[in-house]
Amino acid sequence: MHIAVLAKQVLDPDGVNSYALWGRLAVDASGRSFTVGDVVPQIINAYDEQAMEAAMRLRDAGVDCRITAISCGTDAAAEVLKRLVATGADASILVRDPSVQAANGFRTAALIAAVIRKLGDVDLVLCGRQGSDYDQGTVPGVLAELLDAALVTIAGEVRAGNGTVEVGRMTAAGQEVVEATLPAVVSVSNEIGQARYPTSRGMMEARRKKPTIYEAADLLPQAAGGVEVTRISVPALQGHCEIISGDSPAAKVAVLLGKLAASGVFGG
Repeated sequence: MHIAVLAKQVLDPDGVNSYALWGRLAVDASGRSFTVGDVVPQIINAYDEQAMEAAMRLRDAGVDCRITAISCGTDAAAEVLKRLVATGADASILVRDPSVQAANGFRTAALIAAVIRKLGDVDLVLCGRQGSDYDQGTVPGVLAELLDAALVTIAGEVRAGNGTVEVGRMTAAGQEVVEATLPAVVSVSNEIGQARYPTSRGMMEARRKKPTIYEAADLLPQAAGGVEVTRISVPALQGHCEIISGDSPAAKVAVLLGKLAASGVFGG
């Protein structure tokens, strides 16, 4: 079985949130990026890391598989691929795309579909349910449509065998188990659990395994239609903290309850 694991490089959400709370998060002249420079690190999208974990669990379960990691982005995205190779991917592919900041999931899906067609023998595509930067979740559905493949979303468990994939899906009503015929695209959710860390040996080996590089213009001569991020903004954060004083915890609680009552919290 040939498994493709998709990965995206994103700004560390914790770093972005901290900058926002400090009031230091701003948007650059393009209107589509934050002016955080190199202060906030770029990391692998957490959902994609869990997609890699799903692939490794299939291997651990005895599935004879080859894993190829794929990412679209700038040269910096090679670090994301290096992490997946260190975790267990057999090979990696980087699609260099100068338009990656537009966050056009339709374009990204079209590029990945072109890569998968070049590979020719991919049975299963595993990816995160959405990106932690724009939270669009567009790529899995569009990719499945372009590949004429089955789509299963929000996976918390993935099993494969005999030309099918069995997925435990997380729903509001609980877990449901569905089966799809390969080829298939499965988007993985955080319910799958903690992703494993790369080993030191794996990191050393990953430095020697350079990704195969494709240019977006060669894969997709014409722009793909879809949704494009044209502008982002930083919301105004308002907060007020009041320290309640008192001679004892009971006295402080009394003051707090009085303030809550005065504000109408206990009304009705």
